[in-house]
Amino acid sequence: MPRILSFVVIGAAVGAGYSYATTVGFPLRGLLRGAVSGVIIGAAVSWLGLFVLQAPGSPLARTPFMVTVAVRSVLYLLVFLLAIAVGQLLVPNRPPARVVSISGDDILFCFGATFVITFLFEVNGLLSQNVLLSFMTGRYHRPRVEQRIFLIMDMKNSTAAAERLGEVKFHMLLNRLMTDLSGPIVLRGGQIHKYVGDELIATWPLVRGLKDAACVRACFAARDRLVAHGADYERAFGMTPQVRAGLHCGPVVVGEMGSIKKEIALLGDTLNTAARLVDACRDRGESIIASADLLDRLKLPPGIAARSLGPVHLRGKELAIGLCALAEQPPATRLAAS
Repeated sequence: MPRILSFVVIGAAVGAGYSYATTVGFPLRGLLRGAVSGVIIGAAVSWLGLFVLQAPGSPLARTPFMVTVAVRSVLYLLVFLLAIAVGQLLVPNRPPARVVSISGDDILFCFGATFVITFLFEVNGLLSQNVLLSFMTGRYHRPRVEQRIFLIMDMKNSTAAAERLGEVKFHMLLNRLMTDLSGPIVLRGGQIHKYVGDELIATWPLVRGLKDAACVRACFAARDRLVAHGADYERAFGMTPQVRAGLHCGPVVVGEMGSIKKEIALLGDTLNTAARLVDACRDRGESIIASADLLDRLKLPPGIAARSLGPVHLRGKELAIGLCALAEQPPATRLAAS
């Protein structure tokens, strides 16, 4: 909702400015008409982006870059032209006349705006959520310390799968796996920081990830998505991938890194510890392990139980850290607890 609201406000401002500048004789009415059209454009474009074009499982998620750009451009152009027509009908120049007139300047403006919006959406997708905005605003030009939650997920038995499938088909498997895992995480406020081989690294600002235990919900929702699409994976690859996951929180340094190739880097012991939790899953035969530091700060969602593993010495760490295995409770256990 905050993203849709921001698009609506920006759309209203841009639409009002354009209409005011191009309307002759009725500047105030043109200002209002442009704002109405801008609100429609902002709401429609953001809704399409969030719930249709970028939604988990969207057909566009697996199409080539140019196909995605072309589809986006056509849809956004239609939205712009329709919004201009609706704005003219709702706020005509001379009431009560209701005449729609789209000029060459309007079409040229729509083409330009469509290109800019599509380009920004696609670049933002290449860089990951909010990274483009962070670069543009210089938010991390100087490194800063932030409290973050990390969720790291990797595929079980990936080496054996790669040997059986071959390099090309294994890449296709990983691409589908990362797409399916990412959707539930993004829907619960997580940011996909990086894909590293068969590993996904997601992060939340601490407060956002703790709210309603969003980070834990995202982890289980991502795993449940794989189960729900198990038949599709079996048909395509002869297997249903399984994942292990580690959840941890703490301070990290966030800042721009590189010159020829730039990125927003996250560095610190917190991220290293989260990676060690994934190793602990492998060593202890668990699917999901969270640090006690994180679990002490949130209330687990209904149906999710934590089982203490005690203080554990992780590889490369001098001090032991409290860990818990997370799992869904069987239905009978949930009824007894309630």
